[in-house]
Amino acid sequence: MQPGHSRRSKSTGFTLVELLVSMAVLSLLMVLLVSITDATRKSWGAATAKTQQFREAREAFEAITRRLSQATLNTYWDYSYPNNDRTQPPIEYIRQSELRFISGTGNDLGLGGNRTTHGIFFQAPLGYVSSSTYSRFHDLLNTWGFFIEYGSDQGLRPSFIGESILPYRSRFRLMELMEPSDAMTLYQQEAMNGGAEGYTGKEWYGVPLASASNVGVVAENIIALVILPKLSAADQAAGNYTDTSLAPDYLYDSTGLGMSTTGDANLNPKNQLPPVVQVTMVAVDESSANRMGDAGASSLKAKLDSLFSEPLAMQSDLQELEKYLVGHQINYRIFTTNISIRSAKWSRSQKT
Repeated sequence: MQPGHSRRSKSTGFTLVELLVSMAVLSLLMVLLVSITDATRKSWGAATAKTQQFREAREAFEAITRRLSQATLNTYWDYSYPNNDRTQPPIEYIRQSELRFISGTGNDLGLGGNRTTHGIFFQAPLGYVSSSTYSRFHDLLNTWGFFIEYGSDQGLRPSFIGESILPYRSRFRLMELMEPSDAMTLYQQEAMNGGAEGYTGKEWYGVPLASASNVGVVAENIIALVILPKLSAADQAAGNYTDTSLAPDYLYDSTGLGMSTTGDANLNPKNQLPPVVQVTMVAVDESSANRMGDAGASSLKAKLDSLFSEPLAMQSDLQELEKYLVGHQINYRIFTTNISIRSAKWSRSQKT
């Protein structure tokens, strides 16, 4: 080192170019982080909404399972008289019941044009009453049922919530018939119309079904309900039957009216409950329902009305429905189970 010169440290700061590059990289990382966070938020919101939607469907499915398992006919054995004339000597001793059970397609049940797929109606000791006078009796009989209906929610809202406050919306809905014990018309209908000209044997649920006070919504966005009554596995094996033997066209009526018959006493439904009922339900999510609108719903209903008329084609019908839903980008879920009816005691006796 020469005299008069001092050692100075070299500057180590960032150049302008390095700062610009660092800021660009940092900005890119922030954009990516915000994008990932937003995508996660949307996915979480969509998953939560779907979970909430199908939770309502699961609860509705459990309600069907719980109530249908309690169906009863309360059968008994008594004399049968010619032409029901009790002044004549009895001709046989048969199983009888004043209660009813019926399931089948909307056409077979006469449910009307705004209802689709299947329905089921029965009596069960559910204790539903309209007057507090009878609220202590928890096992009173009710006429109950389930079916699918498409329509506006106008008549389902309180009168003070008009369209100006919240626009009306149309949806497929799982509906529930709940006739109170203290207003049950089954016995009245049978007494007035039984045997009368034009009597169909379906008035016992048709009359209460016509009253809006007896009908409520179980869940929205349930598009299909398929009911298949079956023999138990043991009865099927014993008689070489299949799942479709008991109700080959889906219709099951405990009065025996209008049912397909084979002449086999083991398949006699007269005053008997089916031992097992297979229930299949199809639900869609709210975003899909909202996106469909009336035009899409009308197209879907037309598709549904063309399906589920023959049990042998049930699996292919489900596949066709799934293909339709996937093709129209509709999110869906299928629920299915076999329900054992507690009071069903299938018997081959009494061929009528």
